[in-house]
Amino acid sequence: MDILRAENLCISFGGLAAVKNVSFTIPQNKIISLIGPNGAGKTTIFNIITGFYQADSGTVELCGEVINHISPERRIALGMARTFQNVRLFRQMTVLENVLVASLGRHKMAKARETAEAV
Repeated sequence: MDILRAENLCISFGGLAAVKNVSFTIPQNKIISLIGPNGAGKTTIFNIITGFYQADSGTVELCGEVINHISPERRIALGMARTFQNVRLFRQMTVLENVLVASLGRHKMAKARETAEAV
């Protein structure tokens, strides 16, 4: 089963096609890389997959479900996570504490889900 599938992703900013007909699959238990020169659209693809940008066309599937219109927050709850290029550490915190900050959103979503199911 493919954990992630992108089909014919396209997005333009103004008249510039930043991503045009990009398709790929990521099988379960595999590590895949996305490489290319500056300006090739790598970050834009990540922004589409994680819901920060809405593709002009194409589909994104997570575990076989189309997630095009699902918010970034909901994608996190489904198990999708990302980091950003300009990582800013909290200087007053240890390395471990900085790493643990990334898990807070996921932990809060899990707690909220548990509470909702209990009601």
